[in-house]
Amino acid sequence: MAFVVWNILDMLELSDEGSVKAMLSDFSCNKEIEGKFVNLNPDIEHFIKVNAIQFAREKKSITYIVGDEEDGAVLGYFTIAHKSVDVPVVGLSNTTIKRMKRFAELNEETGSFPVSGFLIAQFGKNYAVDGGKRITGDELMALAQGELLDAQHRIGGGIIYLDCLGDAQLISFYEKSGFKLFGARVSKDGTNYLQYMKFF
Repeated sequence: MAFVVWNILDMLELSDEGSVKAMLSDFSCNKEIEGKFVNLNPDIEHFIKVNAIQFAREKKSITYIVGDEEDGAVLGYFTIAHKSVDVPVVGLSNTTIKRMKRFAELNEETGSFPVSGFLIAQFGKNYAVDGGKRITGDELMALAQGELLDAQHRIGGGIIYLDCLGDAQLISFYEKSGFKLFGARVSKDGTNYLQYMKFF
């Protein structure tokens, strides 16, 4: 199967906002598990339907829609931003510290590296299309990293990071994708997130 990746800003140039919203309105994170539908990530579903267009227009983050090249079905999406993050030196290996110094100077007062990196802010499959089976998480991640490699080629940089809920399957997926735990944070609404990063 061939995939196509659409930048949401390009979609808005080719079509009106109402049409783009309609295309994304069926996106769902509801997966059937043991005969019951469970919403795996309401935030992912809410963002693509409510915030993605506005955030892209405000240049806060850019969402990329992944579709099936044959029929145009929306299979998933990922959202990328370029933001700074503090990476604590405690717990980092000597090799990682050496690599970090290529991108940032250690702040002796805070004991962390303030580094600018690529944030994978949102990442999810659309279970409304064939139960999410047309694309794997690995394939979606490969497409996301492909876009980041293109951005790196144009503007530089070498660190990708993301926040992850403390879910065993999510942790396993991101660690299998080469991400390493470097910290934790609490969001404004009190949600606890683990922070993962990788060099590329």
